[in-house]
Amino acid sequence: MKKGIGFLLWLLCWASFCQAQELTVEYGPTVVPIDQYFTISLKSSPTRPAKVEGFPEIEGLQKSTQRQVKSTYTTGGVTTVVFTITQQYAPLREGEIPIKPFTLTVDGATVNAPAATLKVVASLPPGQVPLDSLPATAGPANTPEFVEVKENAFLTLHLPKTQVYAGEGVPLSLWFYVAETDLNLLDFHEFEPQILEIIRQLKQASVLEEVLEQREILPEKVKVGEKDFTRFKLYEAVLFPITAKDLLFPPVSLRMIKYKLAKDPSLLRQNRMPEYKTYSTPSKRVAVRPLPPHPLRDQVAVGVFRLREQLSKNEIALNQNLVYQMRIEGEGNINALPLPQGIGISSELEIYPPEVRQATSFSQGRITGYKTFRYFMVGRQAGVYPLNELFQWVYFNPVTARYDTLRPSVTVRVRGQEDQNLFIRAQDVGNFYSIIDTESNQLIDLDQFKEVQLYTNVVLAVMGLVALFIFIYKGNE
Repeated sequence: MKKGIGFLLWLLCWASFCQAQELTVEYGPTVVPIDQYFTISLKSSPTRPAKVEGFPEIEGLQKSTQRQVKSTYTTGGVTTVVFTITQQYAPLREGEIPIKPFTLTVDGATVNAPAATLKVVASLPPGQVPLDSLPATAGPANTPEFVEVKENAFLTLHLPKTQVYAGEGVPLSLWFYVAETDLNLLDFHEFEPQILEIIRQLKQASVLEEVLEQREILPEKVKVGEKDFTRFKLYEAVLFPITAKDLLFPPVSLRMIKYKLAKDPSLLRQNRMPEYKTYSTPSKRVAVRPLPPHPLRDQVAVGVFRLREQLSKNEIALNQNLVYQMRIEGEGNINALPLPQGIGISSELEIYPPEVRQATSFSQGRITGYKTFRYFMVGRQAGVYPLNELFQWVYFNPVTARYDTLRPSVTVRVRGQEDQNLFIRAQDVGNFYSIIDTESNQLIDLDQFKEVQLYTNVVLAVMGLVALFIFIYKGNE
């Protein structure tokens, strides 16, 4: 009796499960370009299928990857979950391809799919969609009617400055905005080749360019007026014009997928129909003014900078060394900052060429950072040396529209002459001076050298005569 009741309860649960589980097979668009996928999808609600078998092998199509998507819909306070398993097929040839009826087995249950005909066409030009590419539903529902829904979206090229000086940074960024309520109406399409073409159009001659590298495009929540928008930063750079020639930015366009929505949506069929829509920006201009006259106009940096300095020692002994560090930091083209200008030559304080280091950061269209010039100096003569008399750093400030000069504020003191002998004793002067202590310090008469020369000549003459006599004597024997 208990076994019978248990079996009856099991049958009731199984019947309830079968009634609640809705399964539908859906074909993708039946007209596809040869470079796009044809799809067959299984939709299951409200549970995820554990095992699906039976996606067919179709002659003329290559079975490819399979995707799974979970969608949640809330209507009238009731939430419904739909799981979609999509099998992709890559066309191998153009023409009509028949699709025979087949059966999917889903967790032991079967779902029948009717026959269909797929038409594979040549690759379409950008922006064109097949006219008869509506999805075909292999279920009981009829083909839905789709309606156009007006979306609130736009593409904008942001240039916060309309007038700059030559060498001043021009922030540039490209954004796509879409209202929060319209996010389901748009998708990106073939983004990489499009953005490369847009960047090519935005390129300017006679500028130095610093580009912000982006690994991925992330959405940002913002408000435009009183409305909530999501925006995507597509490209960002800072341009530094080299010459006083205006920057002209032509209109650029981005093609997006724009969906029509089903007039009577259903949970288990296609409720969107893709089309293409192009968004464009207006042309823009940035006026570039020349720098005011100055002897170093073509050599100075342009930006807002300040000086930080550090001296290893304020006072050194003669022929000792020190390190002076001059750090220029601020906003501008950090990579192109020139060396400080030398305004004096000092043989008393020997200065070697600097070691240069730099660091930059890119944030909100601004390039900031620093460049450090590290000088090695040796004191060759005692004295006091204000470093502002030896070099300076001139730049043009676009905020104040005038030239400014950064000068060292530190002074180096080299201690006096009492250290000169220490330097001489530290040098290797050779063996000559090592015999001073063993040699006589008495003066010698210069005529004494003439007498020595006379005696030497007499001795050499006698030796020559003796040698000649020996040679003749030996010969006569």
